[in-house]
Amino acid sequence: MADQPFPVVAGALTLVDLLFLLAPIAIAPLGFRVVPLTGRRALRVLRIARILQPAGALAAILAFVAPKGVPAGALALGWFAVCAIAGIAGILELAEARSLRPEHLLPAAALGFLAVGGAWLVASRSGTLFGYSAPIVELTAVHFHYAGFAATIMSAVAFRAMRDRPRRLRLGSATAGLLVVIATPLTATGIATGTAALTVIGPVLLAIGILGTAALTALVIAPALPKPTARWLLIISAAGIVIPMLLGVDYAAGRVLPIPALDLGTMALVHGTLNAVVYSLLGLAGWSLA
Repeated sequence: MADQPFPVVAGALTLVDLLFLLAPIAIAPLGFRVVPLTGRRALRVLRIARILQPAGALAAILAFVAPKGVPAGALALGWFAVCAIAGIAGILELAEARSLRPEHLLPAAALGFLAVGGAWLVASRSGTLFGYSAPIVELTAVHFHYAGFAATIMSAVAFRAMRDRPRRLRLGSATAGLLVVIATPLTATGIATGTAALTVIGPVLLAIGILGTAALTALVIAPALPKPTARWLLIISAAGIVIPMLLGVDYAAGRVLPIPALDLGTMALVHGTLNAVVYSLLGLAGWSLA
């Protein structure tokens, strides 16, 4: 299609479609496994989301097989239901803890972002664009599944792993995680509205937060892990996010400043693939084995 900015790689599915589908199929179950909730009710509700995840993932796949419209949107509701249940678990975590400390806020925010991403998937597959272009709506769904859910969960588990470390390292980990929480909606707002300040500030803060978590993971946490597979998965994951984050900042700046930047299709190929497969998938797999 002439108006399709992303490469088509399998039938009618684009690269971004496939990267999105990796989230319900693999990223979400790994994330549900490692998300460090502490509340009893929160864990109970999350268990429901884990049980329903395979059915929700199948619904997401079918939503991409069906042509865009009401039927595809109805199928996408199956995945949104799983995301919404997970989001309720996040709310319960904060309610039970009665605290916004990082150990509670980070996992709760990750699950909340997943619910937002699920809602944007329904909008994308149903063709409800809210005045935005179709690629922007789909990218918003992708953004909340990866920058929102996956990256925030990895910030949360990294912070938990730093609990016995010196105070300055724990503070650095908490700051990095909170930057991811703050920057995720800022970046999405910049993407959706084209506001110059948010277009640049959001990705810069997001890059600082994710790279901060990645650095602490690779240099402090991973070397101390007893399992070599987990150790190397986390190190490779951390190394693999450097280029995507720098490209993300460059692309954002290129939208408002006269500087060279990659086009959207190339960004999906490089930034999207490295972020989804290397950082998120390998990283969450590493944490699940740690």
